[in-house]
Amino acid sequence: MDTTTLINLLKSHDWYYHYSDDHSKWLNGVQSQRAIYDAMDELGNTDDVKQLYYKYMPQHLFDKINEANAIHGETI
Repeated sequence: MDTTTLINLLKSHDWYYHYSDDHSKWLNGVQSQRAIYDAMDELGNTDDVKQLYYKYMPQHLFDKINEANAIHGETI
């Protein structure tokens, strides 16, 4: 596994799959998310790997995570 593979997974991921009414699209999203997490684990889940994840995440989702973390005094 290399970072290029992870980047390709992140670029092709449907970040909004959990909103889908179509079960097959939802299931594809779940499988895609699992593949991303597996790739991140395989790469050691380092800060650099996590930064790649956040880089390709849509900005408003990233902002929501930051808001939620701020409640607990954490930052990304």
